[in-house]
Order: sequence, then structure tokens, then C-alpha cells
Amino acid sequence: MTQYDQHQSAPPPAYPGGQPAYGEPAYGQPGFQPQKTNTMAILGLVFAFVFSPLGIVFSAIGLKQIKERREGGRGLALAGLILSIVFVLIGILFVVLAATVFSAAVEQASQDAATVSQDAAAPPAEPAADVDGVVAACEVIVPAVVNLEANLANVATPEDYAAVMTNLRTTMESAASQTTDPTFTAHVQTLSADFQQAVDAVNAGEDPSALEGALTADGTQIDDDCAAAGYVQ
Repeated sequence: MTQYDQHQSAPPPAYPGGQPAYGEPAYGQPGFQPQKTNTMAILGLVFAFVFSPLGIVFSAIGLKQIKERREGGRGLALAGLILSIVFVLIGILFVVLAATVFSAAVEQASQDAATVSQDAAAPPAEPAADVDGVVAACEVIVPAVVNLEANLANVATPEDYAAVMTNLRTTMESAASQTTDPTFTAHVQTLSADFQQAVDAVNAGEDPSALEGALTADGTQIDDDCAAAGYVQ
């Protein structure tokens, strides 16, 4: 028999039948098993980038299964769900923006087409009833109006201004009286009346430049009449 020193501890007794000693794993149990990652959570994150609506579905199913089965992958499922929702919202915003731009483009195209149709349907300007008479009148009236600015350059008093305007009105109305075209004659009389209003404004101490818009519009009308009759400056 082996003798042991009183300071040495005896070895632990062996278990009957070859059982392991204290501190050794009993019954051959396995070590720690890692938690399984839920498959739907993985698919939810993948489909967030592929097809976001399906990513929302897979992520939601994954979260439910993780809670029931105590599986891993909750972070993946949450990331997939959040990304899928964000991508869906971005897609909706893009569709709304594209629809707005497309609608505006269609509306503008319709307006352009309507404008072109109106221009095409507009009848051309009818020639003057008395073409020869209008052309003869234009040969007098147009140069007289063009020379008005030069004639006003030497005006110093309201009386001088009135004299220049009266002379111009007399020239215009005399030339228009030689034609039988009532429309042209009416347009000349309208412009002549504008010049008279300018004279009245000067005599009243007012600035006649306020009549510039009417003078330009009525003068343009006479230019159009002359052009329709075939007058060329």
C-alpha cells in the first residue's frame, strides 16, 4: 500500500463504472450551441434592396418568428423593415414627382398645340377695299408721321407744338379723304384724334408722353393697313 504524506491530499475517488471525476463534463453533454439566425430576417434585409414591399413582409414575419422561436436575427429584421419602408417612401415620392412633371409637360404641349391651331385658323388680313387709294394715301401719311420727330426738334413753345401737330393732322386727313376705304379712313381719323389730344395736353401744361401707348397702337394699325394694301416704304 502506498503511503501518503500527511500534507498531501488524497486523489479524488473514481466513480463506479468508469464515471468521470469531478470537474469533467458528465454524460458526454455537448458544449455551447450558437443561437440560430432567423431565415426570414435575412431575406427581409436582402429584399429591402431588391423589392422593398416584399422586404417589409419578410422582415415582419421574421420579427414574429424570432419572438416565438427565440431565434437570432432581430437586428437584421429591424434593419430590413426600416430600409424597406424608407425605400418604398422614396419610390412613392419619385412617382409623384414624375407624374407632376409629366402632367406639366402634357399641359404645356396642349397649350402649344392650341396656339398653333389658332394661328393656323386665323384668317389673313384682308386687303383694303380701295387698294390704289390706300396706297396713295400711305405714300403721304407714312412719311409725314416719320418726319414728325424731326419737325418737333425745333419746337420751343406750345404754339409751335400745336402748329406742327395741326399741319400733320391736316396732311393725314386730306390724304385719307382721297380713298373710299372706310376702315382705313377711320383708322387715320383715330390717329389724328390722338395727335389732337397731345396738343390739348401741351396747352394744359401736361406731359403728352402719357399718350405714347395709344399713338403707337393706332400708328401700327395704319402701318398694317398700308402693308395689306401693298404699300412698301
